[in-house]
Amino acid sequence: MKKKKKNWKGKNVAELKSEFREDIEVKKKVIDSTGSSGEDGDILTTTGTSIRWIDPAVAPATYTFTQASSSATWVIEHNLGKFPSATVINSANDVIIGDITYNTENKLTITFTTGPNTGKAYLN
Repeated sequence: MKKKKKNWKGKNVAELKSEFREDIEVKKKVIDSTGSSGEDGDILTTTGTSIRWIDPAVAPATYTFTQASSSATWVIEHNLGKFPSATVINSANDVIIGDITYNTENKLTITFTTGPNTGKAYLN
């Protein structure tokens, strides 16, 4: 038996919406790279190489690193579980630019070609 084609011509959006609600049920699960489908309230995030569900109440959103001794290379273990963006300031509170190397999802290295610096790195 052939299915009867629906005639959409002349129907308004509200009528179409109600017909689709009756005809379609959507059930989707997003699975992360670890095979988890997450829990209610979790946020799906990317680490650059994978996707992962995280609990925003447990996972830290930001990390502040302080470099007290002058160095041209800052190695930062942040444990954010992602490749964060970084804003770096020197001890005079001026934004400075360094080359960032992401060693892992939880560790990065900032190298300053202009010489050693002290200051802070704000990661998020």
